[in-house]
Formats: sequence, structure tokens, C-alpha cells
Amino acid sequence: MTCSDRMPNRFNVLYFALSFAIFGQVSAEKVETAEYALLVNPIPLAEDNFSQGSALPASPANESSVLDLSLLSIINLSSHQQLCGFVQSSLCFSDEVKRIYAANGYMPLWWNNELRELLETRLRVLAFSGLVSGIDRRLAELAELEQVADQRAYDILATDTYLLYEALMHQLYSEPSLMFRHQTLILYPDSENGVLPGSVAASVINVPFLTSRLIGYGDNFAMTKGVLAQVERFYQLPAHSYQPHGRQLIKLNESVPNGLAMLAVLNAYGDLSDESFEQLSAEPTLINNGELNQAIRRFQQRNGLEDDGVIGPATAQQLALPYSEVARLLALNLYRSQLGATGNERPIIRVNIPDYRLQITHQQEVVFESRVIVGRTARPTNLFSSSMNIMVVNPYWNVPETIKTKDVIPGMKASSDYLQQTNLKMIRSWDDRTEISPEMVEWSNVDPNTFPYEFMQSPGRGNALGNVKFLMPNDFSVYLHDTPSRSLFNKARRNLSSGCVRVEKAAELAEYVLDYQQRPSWRNYQQLVSDGRTNTITLPRKIDVDVTYVTAWVDENNQLQLREDIYGYDRPIKRPVKLQYSTVKNYRQ
Repeated sequence: MTCSDRMPNRFNVLYFALSFAIFGQVSAEKVETAEYALLVNPIPLAEDNFSQGSALPASPANESSVLDLSLLSIINLSSHQQLCGFVQSSLCFSDEVKRIYAANGYMPLWWNNELRELLETRLRVLAFSGLVSGIDRRLAELAELEQVADQRAYDILATDTYLLYEALMHQLYSEPSLMFRHQTLILYPDSENGVLPGSVAASVINVPFLTSRLIGYGDNFAMTKGVLAQVERFYQLPAHSYQPHGRQLIKLNESVPNGLAMLAVLNAYGDLSDESFEQLSAEPTLINNGELNQAIRRFQQRNGLEDDGVIGPATAQQLALPYSEVARLLALNLYRSQLGATGNERPIIRVNIPDYRLQITHQQEVVFESRVIVGRTARPTNLFSSSMNIMVVNPYWNVPETIKTKDVIPGMKASSDYLQQTNLKMIRSWDDRTEISPEMVEWSNVDPNTFPYEFMQSPGRGNALGNVKFLMPNDFSVYLHDTPSRSLFNKARRNLSSGCVRVEKAAELAEYVLDYQQRPSWRNYQQLVSDGRTNTITLPRKIDVDVTYVTAWVDENNQLQLREDIYGYDRPIKRPVKLQYSTVKNYRQ
């Protein structure tokens, strides 16, 4: 391999020659004791088969060597004021940086072009996400230092930036609710979780360590690069002028207001070809038919909307989303998608609320998929991680407090036969299930918030939980369950429940859960249902569960997927968020 294969031309040639000789030709032990120091006065070296001579740091490193931070004064550094205003230095982690270079014999760490790309890719995604102020400025500083012949300042700032990235990610995933509040992450020096993750603070940081960390940071790096490519493409697109129309619906064969702007958006998303865009742009009036109608349907299908070709409010609002906002959402949701389980030793059930979909991933492959119904906007499904540990076949439905106070008691006030209509029974308490006659209660005087009795529904036909429910530890009484209301799964918008998650393929999910237990002596699911009795099964082999909220991603076909922000977590300035539902607590067992 030649020098030019490993390093960009922008590097000082002799600087690279020294680095290559040390890192490419000698063992790690020799690197640690190398006589050449990165951060001592540079000395001139004569030309030797290179196009020009230059100055290189080449003084012996010893116990008295000190990191020369004055090298950073070559440009005006200001990013630290936003990123870590609690420090007095232009570096956020000056002490750690000094320790790292001392441990590496004051040799460069960022001489490898691929390593620089790893760091800068991570930083660019973070900058686009809007989660951290000052990252874009730090990127600009690194770019400016890359143009300087003496690369020592770049190396120092890159090391500090890597530590900064680790600290920010550590704090972000320690406080994941920040991803749903439209707030800027501020680095706290004395946070409860520490500034740097323990795996970094206690490690010997060298080139192999940096490479491993930056490649494997919670995701597939190739996926991150693919997302970044889409992010940068949309960010660089000129702003479009499409705005939602005044009419409620634009049906088939009706004229399309602001049609040229819509064509441009559909073309930018790839739902309308360049050829069709040119042809339709020449039309004096645009009609919702033919190729335009097909493009609208493609847009709707790709974005989880009702694919009827009718331009209604949901379709119009999605079309009107600014390209810059698409870029931000893609970057932001990359971090959201990494919440929860990261290993593949056991299956992971992921419920993506705005996609109305449940997937089971095992060993990085999707092995099961089902449509789901999630909490309505007024009663959101909580975001959390847990582990499924119990499955109940032919369950009773114990009416939750929210439904009791907001639905059942108002229902009884309105109609004395409400319990009979809904197949509910009133009981004294959860511990004493003695049935109480509703005629014993003066419903007009009942305060829903102090009503002492509870309500339940027996197993069987019409039970709200269907034939099975799946339990996992959490503080919100949220679980997965079957439902007798099958027609609701045909709706495109399925935020219809009171918080729990209804699973269309609940029977198949139950079979998967039982098969995963590897207990041949157990009865199968259909036998358990036919038995008619309530059967509570403790699962020896738990299955991880993540209830997530991801509204933008790039799929396996490199297609952009967008989903409606049903809970307002993407733009909470416009729709206040009920923060208690987005705490993203971890109950994993």
C-alpha cells in the first residue's frame, strides 16, 4: 500500500511518512516508546523521495513532555463556548486529552483518513439532528485545521471532539426523553451518570480503540452513512413552495391547486419521474388523475397514509413538510431508533407507535411482523423498554383507572344498562372480587375520582383483550393484547386505544412466544384457548420489548419513510407534549 492510498493529499507529505512508518511498520509496543513526539517543537526534515520538505514534530518524548495546547491558537476556536461553557480551556476535555497523548507517546491519532471520516460522519448527523448547539461550529473548526500544513492542532482538537461525542451520547441515552421534547442537550460536568461512559474513561484510547468505538456506536455504520446521504440531500434542496390547500379533499379527476409546487415535491421524493415531471409541468391545469394520481398514491404508500389517491389534510401536511425539516427528522430519528435493546442474543419486540407496527427482530433479521393499534392522542402509549415475562390466555380484563374514570362511570351516568351493554361487572376490589349490583349505586352523585369499586370483564366472546395478553414490567399498566375489533386494523390511522397495544396477529405472536420457550411438553396455543380457562404462563425465556417512536427513517431499499407525528414529539412547540408519556424508562430484566 502506498502513502497516497492511506492518506489524503491535504496532509503534509513528510508528516504522513513519519506516521506511516510508526503506525504501519512497527508494533504497538514500539509506538508507545517511539522517540518521535507529536507535540514538541517541530524540526525541519530534508527531502527524501518526496516533492517537498517540511517541518515535523520529532523530539524525544519523556516524562517531562507536556501537551502543547498553544498549537490550537492557529485559528479562533469558539465552539467550546456552546458545547462546554463550564470549562476555561478551548478544549472541553483538556485533562483527558493530555492523558491520552501521554499514554500514546505523544504520537498522532487521527492520521488515518478512514478514522477521520468515521468521526466526522457521526458529528454531521448529530449537527443535523438539532440536539446539540455548537457541533456545526466544531465541524467547521476541524475543517479549517485540516487545511493547515501542520496537522498537530487538528489531531488535538479531533481527540477532544471524540471525547465530547462520547460524553454527549452518554448523556443523551441517560436522558432519552430529550429526544422527544425539542430541547437542546447541554453537557453537565457533574451529571449523575458522569460525563464520559466508564468504558471510555477507563480505557487506553488509541487508534484501534477509536476505530472500534466509532464503527460500532449503537448501529450499523453503513446505515448511518446512508441516512446521512439522504439528510444532506434534503438539506441542500432549494426550499419548496407547496402549502396545504384550502379545500378539504381533492378527489380523483379534480383540479389540483398549487399543482406545480406539488409536482416539484413529488419529484424530489422520487415518487414522480423526471420525465413525468417535465410533461405535467407543461399542462395548463393539473388534474388529479393519470400519472399524477399514481405519484400521489406512491407517496401515500411510502409514508403510511391511506393510499387512495385523494389529497386530504394528512397527505397535504406531509407534502408541505420543509426539506430542511425532513433532514432534521431523519437525523433525530436515527438516535431514537437506537433506544432500547442493542444485542441480538434474544428476540426483540419493537412497537413503533407512529408506524402502527410491531416487529420481532432476532439475530438482526425480522422474523415476525404485525399491524397494531396504539394509544389515541389524548391517551398516548408510553415509551419504555422492558422484557415480556408473562402470557395470559383467556384473560380477564381488569378495567384500568383511566378507562374507569373517563369511560365507564360517565357511561353509567348516561345509561343504566351500560355495564350490560359492555359485558362488564362491578366488583368490590381487586382483592375481593365480590360482584356489586349497579342498582346499589346512586350514579348521579358519583365522583369518578373517588369511586371505590372496580370493573372487570370475564374471559370469552367479546372480551376487550381477546384471547391473549402479553405482560412486561412497567409503571404504566401498558401491555400487548388481542382484540375482537378486527376491522379497526384496516384503518390507516390506528391511534385508537386507551394506551395499551392491540396486536392484529396476536395468535401468531402467542405461538411464536410459546415456541421460543422450547418446552415440548407444553400445550400449544390453540389448545390453551379451547380450554376456556384463564391460564397464566410465566415465561422462562424472556423476550425484550421496546415501545418506540420513530417518524423518519431510510428503509432497506434506501427509500425514505415518513410517518405522521401523532403525539407531537417532533414539533412540540406546535403541540405541547405530555412529558410523562415520553420518559423512556428501562425495565429490562
